[in-house]
Amino acid sequence: MEKVDDTPLSVDEISTRLKCPRGWVQLSIDAGCPTNSEDRVSIRDFMLFQLTNIRKIRELAGLPVIETKGSPEDLRPNVKAILTTQLEWLQIRSTRSAVKSAAKLVYDRINALNEI
Repeated sequence: MEKVDDTPLSVDEISTRLKCPRGWVQLSIDAGCPTNSEDRVSIRDFMLFQLTNIRKIRELAGLPVIETKGSPEDLRPNVKAILTTQLEWLQIRSTRSAVKSAAKLVYDRINALNEI
């Protein structure tokens, strides 16, 4: 596994590197993800912020509160909350019907796994 690069990146650079919408990155920054004086943030800090602040992100996105099971010692359970939040956000915010449909499909499949 590669060591995480702590080089501060712009919103566009993070979006490109993580293959996620620019608006999603901006939403996290607007929710309080710390940036440096040049409005740049490392991917490590960006991901850590999401793992520990999913409730703030959902609130700012206008999404209902969800239960997260992560703890300060183990944030891994919050990964699902981030993924489902991004999928919900895409269904609301995307202007492309194909993206909305794909996000809904993946969201539904993830939630179906909980029912098994």
